[in-house]
Amino acid sequence: MVSDNEALRLRRLVFYAQDVDRFNATLLSFVRKAGALAAMLIDREGHMVARQGFKQNDNDTQALAALVSGSFATTQQVAKLLGEKDFRVLSHQGSEHSIHVTLIGERTLQVAVFATTVKPGMIQVLCKELATHVDSILNDAAARQPADQAQEPPLGKDFSDAMKDQLDNLFGNL
Repeated sequence: MVSDNEALRLRRLVFYAQDVDRFNATLLSFVRKAGALAAMLIDREGHMVARQGFKQNDNDTQALAALVSGSFATTQQVAKLLGEKDFRVLSHQGSEHSIHVTLIGERTLQVAVFATTVKPGMIQVLCKELATHVDSILNDAAARQPADQAQEPPLGKDFSDAMKDQLDNLFGNL
């Protein structure tokens, strides 16, 4: 039996440069249209996929991604305690900023940061529209046959044995 974490790793998508370009273009369009301060896509483990609009340094956005991911995971446990399969949308509102998190599919979190001057109802509508666009890109990526996989034969036992011999030659029999 495979753990939930291992199952997630097995289902992880591979994104190519053109996918990331499409995500960035979609996020940039969203930030401009919605008047959002920033938007990003992360996986459920907190790894950054794409981001637009952030003025802070890279460490801040990486930390935000990790914290949002953790917050979302905690909220999913609350959903289970309440008898829900999951909560797909999470919102936080502060005195100056609000954040809206949407689960797209089963593994991608869309995060949007707004000034509190933007009405919560408008945020919901705009984030739902963004989720539709992001979901389309994710579906295209999931449906694509990786070029390398289609052309390259799988590695066999001979490769493993040859690699072991090479490593032993380099580092000795450890």
